[in-house]
Amino acid sequence: MLQMRGGAADPYAESTKTGSHDGGGTVTDHGRGDGSSFAGALRAAISERGITLARLQSQLKDDGNPISMATLSYWRSGDRQPEGAQSLSVVEGLEDRLGLDRGHLSTLLLPSTRLGTVAPPRLPFDEEREQRETEETLEALRAAPQDALRDLSTHMTVFVGRSGAVEKIVMRSLVQATKGTITEIPLIDVAPVETETMSVISDVVGGRIDREYLHPGRLLSGVVIALDEPIVAGSTTLFEFTETFPPGYPPRQSAWHATSRPARESLIWVRFHPDAPPSWCEEYLETEDEYVSSLRTVRHGAVHLARHGFGPGILGLRWGYDE
Repeated sequence: MLQMRGGAADPYAESTKTGSHDGGGTVTDHGRGDGSSFAGALRAAISERGITLARLQSQLKDDGNPISMATLSYWRSGDRQPEGAQSLSVVEGLEDRLGLDRGHLSTLLLPSTRLGTVAPPRLPFDEEREQRETEETLEALRAAPQDALRDLSTHMTVFVGRSGAVEKIVMRSLVQATKGTITEIPLIDVAPVETETMSVISDVVGGRIDREYLHPGRLLSGVVIALDEPIVAGSTTLFEFTETFPPGYPPRQSAWHATSRPARESLIWVRFHPDAPPSWCEEYLETEDEYVSSLRTVRHGAVHLARHGFGPGILGLRWGYDE
């Protein structure tokens, strides 16, 4: 099991936050941005056209612009923005399929160091890049293999501030060793966009922060929690931590949990500031075979997502604010 915090790296590792390596990153021992303009314009165009994401994805594929449902949904929600030559080609395809003038969407993209000339096309970075950098981050952290750790129950309580972005996440996990002895748990975090600022893990119960790492790509970071007591095959341990996002960390308007095996219980509870109820909220489930999303209603300032026996895959909630 790999715990991944609040956002996502290898989609089939077990999840919460997480993060270390030697290759140019830093190992430490011990959006909303205007990209929302692009997302808002894309949502409005899809709504006006009256087309589903699945149909739009199929049309783009027919045009020679293949894109995963997950990536298309990330763009619509503002969780990610297009970057790289292949993604820009898809944006032009979106403009054509949605009946928009050329540049209607592309001119709303945030500047990026990866928007320059890029010779070969590549897979969407939220898939290929995150998987590769997750492996590099775990190697840098000198993290022990987690194939003998099973996620039994994970509860995430997410606090959204007045700005509409996540201010704090409290994570509590019950895990079990399936073989050998487990002494530590790595946690991976994937930021909404590249950043020099890592989220902060504090108030750890059941362990302590032993190592931290910021990947040189500045998208992923990780920490290793050393458990207070090692666990052996068949035994369990419960740990808890708080994750906060200091100034300089890109605004995050999503919360998710990933698991590499079926988990008995996964619960995400998002609580919004009274002055920041979202215009829309969406739940999503992503596995190796499918991607499913549906709109959710926020009642009394909160929304939750619970699943029993879910995995492997990612489940999460994302939200946004229409202008």
